[in-house]
Amino acid sequence: MPVQLPLSLSIRPRVDFSAFIAGRNGEAVSRLRGGSDPFLYLWGVSGSGKSHLLQACCHQEQGQPAYLPFKSEHGLEPAMLEGLESFSLVCLDDLEALAARQDWELAIFNLFNQLREAGSRLIVSSDRPPAQLPLKLADLASRLTWGPCYQLFPLNDEERLELLIRSAERRGMTMSVEIANFLLQRTPRDIHYLTLLMERLDQASLAAQRRLTIPFVREILNL
Repeated sequence: MPVQLPLSLSIRPRVDFSAFIAGRNGEAVSRLRGGSDPFLYLWGVSGSGKSHLLQACCHQEQGQPAYLPFKSEHGLEPAMLEGLESFSLVCLDDLEALAARQDWELAIFNLFNQLREAGSRLIVSSDRPPAQLPLKLADLASRLTWGPCYQLFPLNDEERLELLIRSAERRGMTMSVEIANFLLQRTPRDIHYLTLLMERLDQASLAAQRRLTIPFVREILNL
């Protein structure tokens, strides 16, 4: 089971591989599901599915995984990485948030080496490829090129439609193509937002004991 980290670092339920629409990212998804690379680097624009895939890897991990998102790193300290070499898988999300921070760069460099010595795995995500990170520590920049590197691409509208309908099915709801299109025309389209939107609709549907209809969706989401 995933390690119990502070609430802001917790792994979301249902964010697994079965809930991910691969689209043009099939090769990266297959590589991640294989779970054999000591180190792997993912990069792509916001909403391309990086956080989802890192958490999916944690859900799949048979040992003890840890997931640490750094996009909102306020209050986090490099010392929190100490001891993570005992975990079978460590996923570091939004690495760009820590670039040019020498204390963090050194801590991540040390963690990289410790995980490698322990035979554990490390997966890192960022909004840019390794060569474009403004890293001050040359040794860390070098380490980030030691494994496969995949760019993730956002879903197209047809794939987003499939994502919404499949997500509803997994929650025991029925979402028509008409409702899915209604949502896509009126809400942000990145994967993270759509996942949160489906959680909100699921909770509202259960609380009200109502099925999904356009009037109900419009009421709940104030659209």
